[in-house]
Amino acid sequence: DLWHAVGHEIMSPLQSLLALHGGADDPSRRYIERMQQAVRVLYGSASPSEAFADTHLNMATVDLAAFARNVAANAGFADVRYAGDDHAVPVRADEFPLEDVFAHVLKNADRHRTPGSEIVIGLELAEGTATVSIANHGPHIPGELLNRIFEYGVSGQANGDSAGNRGQGLFVAKTYMAKMGGTITAANTGDGVIFSLNLQRARS
Repeated sequence: DLWHAVGHEIMSPLQSLLALHGGADDPSRRYIERMQQAVRVLYGSASPSEAFADTHLNMATVDLAAFARNVAANAGFADVRYAGDDHAVPVRADEFPLEDVFAHVLKNADRHRTPGSEIVIGLELAEGTATVSIANHGPHIPGELLNRIFEYGVSGQANGDSAGNRGQGLFVAKTYMAKMGGTITAANTGDGVIFSLNLQRARS
């Protein structure tokens, strides 16, 4: 009942906002549509984890290189740089969930990076796949959590997260990547952490 009430009360003003900012050239449109999609995912669900697990995606061809460049330019915080391939890299994905994946991983990277350091988004190609890397400089993920941080409710810090992180973002990222036929992994590097997002390339 609570989810239904919240969903109903949020969807109405979002629809009004979309009427005001619904032009194809209005940058606000895509973010309003993302909010609508998030509400639809959770609407009437027993729990957030079940809601994301049951989400149906609409797969299409997405230019991953252009997508990653746009995400870096509109991350919402400073010092995020795209350093990948500039040529078109078509992959199979659903654009809104893919943007949520990037957002969750970037927020995690920003939260745990050394102040003033860069977050670098890379892109590498292999036969049949494309892999986006999101790397930051900062503390390592504790070894006992490295393979568990994608579980619902698990924070990336062994002693909890003082910022109030619910351990939901990376679970959502892994769930959406799996639904798009991809994978997401995390690894410690010499001076930080790198997340790798692997997707199937679209056939030309």
